[in-house]
Amino acid sequence: MKPVSKHSAHLTRDRQAGTPLLKQRPFRMLTLSRFNSRVAQNALNFGLLLIVVDQTGRAVFSSLLVLALVLPSTFVGLVAGAAADILPRRLLIVAGNGARALVCLGFVLSAENTTDCYLAAVGLAAASQFAVAAEGSMTPLLVSRTELPRANAIIQGTAGGAQLLGMGILTPVVLRLFHSPEILFGIAGALFAAAAVQASLIGEVRSPGQREIGGDPEGAWWAVGWRQMRGDPVVMHAAMELTLISTALIIMGGLIPKYISDTLSLRIDVGVVVLLPAAVGVIGGLRVASFLAHRIPHALLSTGGFVSFVVLLMMLAFVNTESGFLSGYGMFGWLGDISIGSFNGGGVLAMMLMFPLGFSFALVAVAGQTLLNDRVPLYLQGRVVATQGAMAAIAASVPVVVAGAMSDVVGVTPVIALVAGGIGMAAALNLRQPREPEPVAGGLAR
Repeated sequence: MKPVSKHSAHLTRDRQAGTPLLKQRPFRMLTLSRFNSRVAQNALNFGLLLIVVDQTGRAVFSSLLVLALVLPSTFVGLVAGAAADILPRRLLIVAGNGARALVCLGFVLSAENTTDCYLAAVGLAAASQFAVAAEGSMTPLLVSRTELPRANAIIQGTAGGAQLLGMGILTPVVLRLFHSPEILFGIAGALFAAAAVQASLIGEVRSPGQREIGGDPEGAWWAVGWRQMRGDPVVMHAAMELTLISTALIIMGGLIPKYISDTLSLRIDVGVVVLLPAAVGVIGGLRVASFLAHRIPHALLSTGGFVSFVVLLMMLAFVNTESGFLSGYGMFGWLGDISIGSFNGGGVLAMMLMFPLGFSFALVAVAGQTLLNDRVPLYLQGRVVATQGAMAAIAASVPVVVAGAMSDVVGVTPVIALVAGGIGMAAALNLRQPREPEPVAGGLAR
């Protein structure tokens, strides 16, 4: 029998004592590293989007930028997933954040035109795959199964807070006050470097032995995650749910600049504030989802999240029409009285819809991720997470460009409505597929 390492013994004592997750040093340092890296990544994603829109003025080019940010999730993501299951995870997180810091430095020193924005996007996205895959597969090794819903809620809440700070504050302030993308990339590079240092302080994480939990995977390395999902219909359904919700967000990422400028009639760097309640909704939804994840059937939780997400997305497309209609009724008459520059009742209604939209996303995301963590063997978590990310990137790769091109021709409102309808139909088909019972597999046996 192998001796228990000091780190493993420390984790065991923490769990036995019921220590809150954020007071457990390994999980706390992982969370801080995630937060800093995601603040930087969100700031740069939005900053690059603003630069490209400013230089081109076409939605199709913003959609191409989004494509450049997600395509590395395919082949590079699969490599990163395999690496996360084989190599030291802490090393991969440090290397991924360090590589992103170097990309930022390269942009500061040599960026000259729009092409450099696309190159930076690809470099950042490729490097991030290694850090993200290692972070995702490390979480089940740091917390017990009963703590997983709470851990996933903290992770998603961290992402929501990072989105608020990166997109809502850092990028608009830096680009509006200093008008310098180089300063934004410099700050982001420092945040990536800090994230790398914090990751190095996580401590030693024991890798699960393959013989202890299921044997060696067979077949081509790049298909291991896919075969694992196909072998468990419940995991496959959860992966499809995460893929559909991620695909919707990727497509919307390419449409948001045109939505803000055309539908809300606002400057993009100002109008993004209208969208930030979604991040607050995510944080609020996570507390509910983490409580419900092991208490009600997964199908019920994800179905409720999908139905509300699709309905709210459809409503978001027609906010101006809805605002005009509702303002004719006494209790909503105030919507017709709002006029602060270009900000009117439609903008207010969009902000009101964003909170429950984020809440609905959280229900689907936490339910799906918790189920994957429950049922997938520990030594395959990295490859399954990477495969699911690749599925979302492939599913969105053509639609995100088509949606951007269509919005330049017919307008953004009908395109968003079409996206909502398509996601709703795909979700309905996935939910109607036969399911096996949902007992917890031995993936998280310790």
